[in-house]
Amino acid sequence: MPSLHSVFLFLAVVGGAVVLLQGLAPLLGMGHDADGHDIGGAHHDGPHGAAGSPLGAFNFRSVRAIAAGVAFTGLGGLLAFRQFGGIIALALALLLGGAIYLLVAFVMRAFTRLEADHSVQPFRAVGQQAVVSLPIPSRDAGPGKVTLVVAGRHVEWPAVQTESALPGITIAAGTSVQVVDAADDTTLTVVPLSHVR
Repeated sequence: MPSLHSVFLFLAVVGGAVVLLQGLAPLLGMGHDADGHDIGGAHHDGPHGAAGSPLGAFNFRSVRAIAAGVAFTGLGGLLAFRQFGGIIALALALLLGGAIYLLVAFVMRAFTRLEADHSVQPFRAVGQQAVVSLPIPSRDAGPGKVTLVVAGRHVEWPAVQTESALPGITIAAGTSVQVVDAADDTTLTVVPLSHVR
């Protein structure tokens, strides 16, 4: 049966090798993200998904998180084994590996959400209702902002009134509006729901 020292060394080498490959893969032209974000397919937040729970902040299936946890379990065990006995060294190794695993899982989840937010296109908001978060002045005075849910995500975008809107009229914050256009792919065109027939 292998000694505890050998097990720690094995974990450190294997976990470290996977972390190294994950870091080098983009540089070697093996895809923009060798992690794939998680094991077992893409993870999407539905309206009733894990994102609504406290655990939704973590990507527990991230290859990078698992590899980093394994590597630091091994490294922590090797370092602890110099000062402590087997049980204490094992406990410290598991504690360090678990902490690193959770940290990397949290960071990977944040990256996944950031990328997903950039993938939501304004044209997908056309026809949906929104709420004005920053008053929308008349069209020639610049944009305001609206918030709405697009593809299951809360987003906020600049918004202007239609060209047919009466001049000098401001749509107040908190007003419900409908998105009628997203012509320039960055700013929505909206009308108050009271004007929609």
